[in-house]
Amino acid sequence: MSNQFVRVALTSEIPRGQGKSYKIGRLELAVFHTEDGFFATNDICSHEREHLSEGFLDGHTVECPRHGSQFDLKTGEALSLPATEPVEVYELTVQGDEIIVSIPEKYLNLEGIRKAV
Repeated sequence: MSNQFVRVALTSEIPRGQGKSYKIGRLELAVFHTEDGFFATNDICSHEREHLSEGFLDGHTVECPRHGSQFDLKTGEALSLPATEPVEVYELTVQGDEIIVSIPEKYLNLEGIRKAV
């Protein structure tokens, strides 16, 4: 299955040390702004339906606000219990002030999506 590059946000929308949630087609996407740049993951914790974008950031790790599971933002790996399954991570690039994320087509209804050219 292929991916589409989608303009998701402007860099100014996400302060360093925070995450923000975006609905792209059927995907609940989280974009995080760390000291090392921006990262994109599925916004839903693999343990229980909770928004990771509302969690606590520490370096390349986000902690789920409900039960404290931690995930690596680079790989999606679950680093602590109760989560045992990873979250999906997505390729992200910054072009100028635009954050562009590679979204799997399985999530997209291409009407109204801001595709990057």
